Amino acid sequence: MEHVIETTNRRLAYLKAKREGHLAEEARPLKILVMGGSVTRGMNCYTRIRHYDYNKCCWAARLGTLLNSLAGDRVVDVHLAAVSATNSATGQVMLEYSLLSEEMRGPDIIISAYSTNDMHVYTMQEALSQNISLREKIFGMAQNFTRTALQQCTEEGNAPLLFWLDDYLGNEQKEILATSEFIQGLQVLAGYYGFGLMSYADTVRDLVYGTTTERSFSPPGWYKEDLKMRREVHPPYPMHIAVSYILAYTFLQLASTYCGLESWNVTSWESKLDYYNAQVPGLPNTQVSKQSLDTPPHPRPEGLPPPLNSSLKLDDVSKLWREVPPNTCDAEKTHKTRCPIGWVGALRPDHIADDVSSYFQPYIRKPFEWEWTMDRKKPGWLPKSAENATMTFDFPLQQEIHRLVIFYMKSYGDMWENSKVELKIYLDDETVDEHALRLSLSGVHDKKTSEVYVEEVDLPRGALRRLQMTVQHVAGKSFKLMGFAICS
Repeated sequence: MEHVIETTNRRLAYLKAKREGHLAEEARPLKILVMGGSVTRGMNCYTRIRHYDYNKCCWAARLGTLLNSLAGDRVVDVHLAAVSATNSATGQVMLEYSLLSEEMRGPDIIISAYSTNDMHVYTMQEALSQNISLREKIFGMAQNFTRTALQQCTEEGNAPLLFWLDDYLGNEQKEILATSEFIQGLQVLAGYYGFGLMSYADTVRDLVYGTTTERSFSPPGWYKEDLKMRREVHPPYPMHIAVSYILAYTFLQLASTYCGLESWNVTSWESKLDYYNAQVPGLPNTQVSKQSLDTPPHPRPEGLPPPLNSSLKLDDVSKLWREVPPNTCDAEKTHKTRCPIGWVGALRPDHIADDVSSYFQPYIRKPFEWEWTMDRKKPGWLPKSAENATMTFDFPLQQEIHRLVIFYMKSYGDMWENSKVELKIYLDDETVDEHALRLSLSGVHDKKTSEVYVEEVDLPRGALRRLQMTVQHVAGKSFKLMGFAICS
């Protein structure tokens, strides 16, 4: 919080000096990164304003406008890295491999808004297939995202301020108690890791549950003419207005609280070793007997605490925590290009097919029988024909590569029945099929939704000079490859 306030104050001072015509070193805006799925992107956020699409209507865009309006100038930059059909597990991979665009890296604040997709029915099915509860599944994904997010680094080398937003008020689970699984796990993690937790769902829950047919905060697709509830998770534009105000209020409240604590100078034990014996304002000057208390606690260990699980006990938590490397944020992962070749199409929805073709043109080799499509807001490569369509990429390398990360879509229905591709990966100058690393991916699942999946492939040995990848569509009518990254 201290870093956030200092960065904001430097920016305000710079803007004031600029307005008054004084020379001043430019101070950057506060950088806020928003991650989430289609709800966060603004799906169903429609208004009567002409040319006001969902990207402008969503709460992330509104938040930037609101905060800058309150400040009177451009004090914050809000970057939206939301991809439809993704959850916190996908978001964790994007952070882990630095797959966000350069202007999004090193945020001062990260807001995770994956709760709706984390509570998705497909998460329930994955939990069932792994023989664990929905709460355990969600808890694991959320903790992995949290630990990765808190190891990012700002430009000045600080860990970011992390917030989770609970925006899930959908009907993936119609049981009221089941809809609270997400927030219950997040409350535990928030207390353990010390991140901020906000709940839009709790803010409007009584209005929605009081009248589930209302149209301001309930998803409008819940009820049609027959008044039978249907599955729908995307709320209308009033939700996006409400969330922008919830976040702005939270930021202002935290800043006010922090500054209040600073004015009393009671924010750290280690800087006030006589803290216990200091006179309390407004009370008689009494000294606490040394026999009645121990010495002040040691400073909080640097780095993240050990992962929270059922095996972590009080007996060894201190030892494990102090064994963690001291640097909380990982500057190398945040700012270094870990994946010299990387593309997640849905992160750049404004790009057209010609832009994508230009990006990949230096790496394309024949045969290349696939094409880029923006179909249904989920851009990706699709085979031009249903029979053995092949595409080949040949990437020259400037650093040693050890991992391939693939983003692809699974869907349902006749178009995706039996959908399957086979990949061949060649390292350096090896082109013999017998030595290729082979991988099969299925593009179909038994859920009536289209979702993004991630496959991480460890290479058997590092590639130094080049990596060649051939993708062949071998079964079904279609398959969608949505992105990939070649990483050190």
